[in-house]
Amino acid sequence: MKHEELMLLPQKSRISSSHNGGMTHVIRIHEDITEPSNFSDELDLINGASEQDTVVLDLCTAGGDLYTAMLFVRSLNSCAAHTVGIIGPEVASAGSIIGLSCREWILDDTSSLMIHTSSYGIMAKDTDIFEHANFSRQQLKRLYENVYKGFLSDDELSDVIKGTPFYFDAEHIADRLDALQEYRKSLPCPCGDENCGKAPVDENEEDFEDMPTLESIIEAAVEAGVKKALAARDAKEKKAQKVVKSVEKTE
Repeated sequence: MKHEELMLLPQKSRISSSHNGGMTHVIRIHEDITEPSNFSDELDLINGASEQDTVVLDLCTAGGDLYTAMLFVRSLNSCAAHTVGIIGPEVASAGSIIGLSCREWILDDTSSLMIHTSSYGIMAKDTDIFEHANFSRQQLKRLYENVYKGFLSDDELSDVIKGTPFYFDAEHIADRLDALQEYRKSLPCPCGDENCGKAPVDENEEDFEDMPTLESIIEAAVEAGVKKALAARDAKEKKAQKVVKSVEKTE
């Protein structure tokens, strides 16, 4: 089969779903993590999952695109559903970022995890390369503290940013996941869920409970539009009736 013909074949979905009270969605990432556009369906599913749902990420990947991993982190952090990461025989680099962003994990004897800093290559002036490297290091520091803090010590986090890789087998992963859970439970959370890990709400922040919902705004807009359309129709009919009467008088 020619390469052009292969490109036209439909890609097999990484998603399967089943219904048991709420929906259970399984996302299988058993390949390299490529650019964000290739994972739009998976990200949409996570973003749209409800509190009654469970999202399972079945991971076996050597890693890949850092920006895709960042999008998964953002979606998993704000996901309303319960999230579960299955740590497969190889979960490395960007895969470990995604896996540890879940709220619960499943391991077996073959599970392994690898954490390291990112690698990149650009062709530019030496000053541009220097600035890009500094920016990337700060960006990684924020990301790694969000994902790995509690799983890694502060010294280990610093070593990862500097370029030291860390490898963990199933036994070490289990011990560190316990520590990660305890760390996340200690984080303040505005929703009352100790495992959420979100930042506390500013006491001076405006209370949005009484603000209209998107649904109510849409309903009000539709109702106003219908009334306006009916009024326009009535006005048109009255105008037409006046024209008819005028014609009758003329005759």
